[in-house]
Amino acid sequence: MNYVYQLLVGLFSGCFAAWVTTFFALRRFYSEKWWEKRATALIELTDAVYQLKLLQEYNYDLRDYHRGPPEDSPDFVELSKEQLDEMELAAAKARKLIAKYSQVGPLLITDKLSKILISYVNEEKKVDFDVHYKGWDYEEANEHLLMMTKKLLNDLLQASREELKAK
Repeated sequence: MNYVYQLLVGLFSGCFAAWVTTFFALRRFYSEKWWEKRATALIELTDAVYQLKLLQEYNYDLRDYHRGPPEDSPDFVELSKEQLDEMELAAAKARKLIAKYSQVGPLLITDKLSKILISYVNEEKKVDFDVHYKGWDYEEANEHLLMMTKKLLNDLLQASREELKAK
């Protein structure tokens, strides 16, 4: 009978140790997977905002290039129609991605970032409305959007560093 108790205690302690080990291993695995998904979402979102910023900066520089003499902008290179179309397509995809993450963001990104994106999307819609229906100057609106996009990119990078614990 004594051997049976020793066998049961050994079996019970072995099962308990296996369960605890499996529990913590699975918890770590899921945590790492969520971290990877969040990192992928943040990288994708950062790239999208950067593509949008590139187009806005190009349009801003193009306007200055056409206003002044070429000597004022010696480093500016005007893009071909195909290059500009490609840049505009990338920016359109970026806008869709930003809108997507502003809606489903809390699932993959933080609530703070989701609120920042929602604010950006709403402000962009407001600027579009003001330009088309209230007569806001198109160039001023583009300048305002560029400043908003730069701020969004900085906020996104800062939040990404905090979330992913990058230095």
